[in-house]
Amino acid sequence: MRDIKIVIGANYGDEGKGLMTDFFAADAAGKGMRSLVICSNGGSQRGHTVITPEGIRHVFHHFGSGSFAGADSWLPRYYVVNPMIFMEEYTALSQKGIKDMIVYMDPECPVTTPFDMITNQLLEEHRGSKRHGSCGAGIWETLIRQGPGLEKMRDMSDNELRYLLRTDCREQMFLRLRRAGLTEIPTGWREIIEDEALTDNYIRDFRLMLSHCIIKSGDILKDYDRLIFENGQGLLLDRSRREFGCHTTPSSTGLRNPAEIIREHLKGETAEAECCYVSRTYLTRHGAGPFREECAKEEINGSMRDLTNVPNPHQGTIRYGKHDKKAFLKRIREDYDSMRLPEGFRKRMSIALTHVNEYTTDIAADYISVGENRNSIVKKAG
Repeated sequence: MRDIKIVIGANYGDEGKGLMTDFFAADAAGKGMRSLVICSNGGSQRGHTVITPEGIRHVFHHFGSGSFAGADSWLPRYYVVNPMIFMEEYTALSQKGIKDMIVYMDPECPVTTPFDMITNQLLEEHRGSKRHGSCGAGIWETLIRQGPGLEKMRDMSDNELRYLLRTDCREQMFLRLRRAGLTEIPTGWREIIEDEALTDNYIRDFRLMLSHCIIKSGDILKDYDRLIFENGQGLLLDRSRREFGCHTTPSSTGLRNPAEIIREHLKGETAEAECCYVSRTYLTRHGAGPFREECAKEEINGSMRDLTNVPNPHQGTIRYGKHDKKAFLKRIREDYDSMRLPEGFRKRMSIALTHVNEYTTDIAADYISVGENRNSIVKKAG
């Protein structure tokens, strides 16, 4: 019987999803199981930190956070591919000792262009104090542009790609900016936009990305013993959370996408799916938007340091808050109950609490972590 783990952030992101994915991948490797990490939503804006027991640290974007533990990765059609960031990460992981990386990409994956990223960043600058809190990776801009998917772009010649970028994508960028009231582009940005090297370098990264990945549909799931769905962001950033207005992410952050993938590609099988909801012992929010539970960092732990969520021009400084236990358990239960799996699949819920060494909470958990690597995770009996 196939084994499935679904790792879901319970809050606003930054909960420890990378840590738990690495833990589940290492556990599979220790049992002689082949594991595949499915990045089931979002795109390169995800930043999941893993620190190995040997002290190697990496923030994962395009690769599953089980890579150090030997897991392969699959990016389904719900994932937005960015060739530029892919190649940066591929190079970084190679330098950190991960060789022969296997990354599968669905042929329907949307593909970000540099003009999507520029549009995103210019609009955030233009919004000023009313910015949405985007990280500037161009995810939303890629999705609303509705350009050709990965397979169609792969079949284009370099000249066809160049034409697509310099005409369609660039013109849609100007249209988006004009509609937002941004008619005068700053000189520095205009120089970047007009530089032919922008598209040439992108095409180079796109071709290199294709040479380092395998275009494959979800049939690949059947080749693995353990499937680890690694969601990005968190339940409170789901696109359905209308109470937060524009301060969400344009994807489903809960059980919806993993359930759809299971129904589409594993129907007729039997499996047990553990839905693991991950949270720090406190709340964080990186970016603008309502934060009812917000408090000063000193009320949590004034001496703690976060090396991943450093201040940046788009999202500012990470924010902190205390749990509302009732609301926390309610949103987990609602997400868990909202999705049915195919006949033959059993599901069960678990809760993982990270950063237990920094702050305490009375929320009961199935896994607790008092440190930064997989060896710090304790699975409670029962």
